[in-house]
Amino acid sequence: MTKARFFLSVKKRRMDRQNQDGRLVRRGEALDNIRGETIRTLRSLLAPGETVALVDFPNHQNSGDSLIWSGELRYLSALEIRLGYQCDMSRYSPERLIERVPEGPILITGGGNFGDRWPHIQEFHERVVADFPNRRIIQLPQTIDFQRSENLRRAQAVFGNHRDLTLLIRDRAGTEVTKRLFPRQTVLFCPDMALGASDVPARTGRPKVDVVFVRRSDHESSLQDAEAGLTGPFSSTALDWGLRRWRLPAWKLLSVPGALSKRSSRASHALYAAVTKSNDLKVKINIANAAEILSTGQIVVTDRLHATVLCGLMGIPVVALNNANGKVAAIYRDYLGSLEGVHLANSVEEASERCASILRSDCPAYE
Repeated sequence: MTKARFFLSVKKRRMDRQNQDGRLVRRGEALDNIRGETIRTLRSLLAPGETVALVDFPNHQNSGDSLIWSGELRYLSALEIRLGYQCDMSRYSPERLIERVPEGPILITGGGNFGDRWPHIQEFHERVVADFPNRRIIQLPQTIDFQRSENLRRAQAVFGNHRDLTLLIRDRAGTEVTKRLFPRQTVLFCPDMALGASDVPARTGRPKVDVVFVRRSDHESSLQDAEAGLTGPFSSTALDWGLRRWRLPAWKLLSVPGALSKRSSRASHALYAAVTKSNDLKVKINIANAAEILSTGQIVVTDRLHATVLCGLMGIPVVALNNANGKVAAIYRDYLGSLEGVHLANSVEEASERCASILRSDCPAYE
């Protein structure tokens, strides 16, 4: 049995053992379908035994990006792909990448930053593509979102000049848009790789309220201030990502090797293993922190895509709201909505009504 098959079957067997209820068993089957499609797409692009570089480690406290990174590493392991070099934006070095991975694919981490909503990230990705015009580059699953035509034209010029660039897009409508805008590149649909994350925590403790509203506070939110609160016959609280209690000082401590590594090329070489280990621990801290936040409520309402994904992985009922660029609804329609207990609402009022309905239900999946 290959690692990829083992990755899928063990997850399903474990879920079947832990959850005899039919609804939760179907959640395992839906995850297997999503992961299977992802494995097939990656297998068409990467060969077992290849060594790759993976750039743009999410060195920040957004738990969703950590979940994506965790899923990417799990898929690479399942496909027996060796990760020879990883870095965040501030520690990126073309020379160091060539030293550690002299040939083979360069992967750019996935997420919601293919466009100009987060311009510094897009500019970094364009820099990597320009730095390696003759290397095979694969941008892992992204959402395309360009607001300004001049930024799109710049990306088209940089990407269009590359000889072997593959763009993976995590929703089907966006895949078609990207094919039209980047006709010289290989463009493929591939599900969000956060859904392959391993070692996802279980719900932590008993819920403190009926509903926790995990709401964006950045420019990806589409909610108005007047829509901030849920209303209904239930208790609720509003939270967002951000490290709490001991995790914040732990994060700062884990940042020390990375800070020291930037002092010189020699320090970068000597501390590479320590930085990589620190990155792994940061990812685990971020995901555990998110699981604790989501566990605050019996039900979660959120306009964060990966709060929705993590609820789906943890088996917590969730009502998703769309965000400013529509990625939540697009991914829900394509595959995220196949997970049991994952719902989509068109407004906070509809989300409130759905929460009240779930809380009234006697369905074991919502206990």
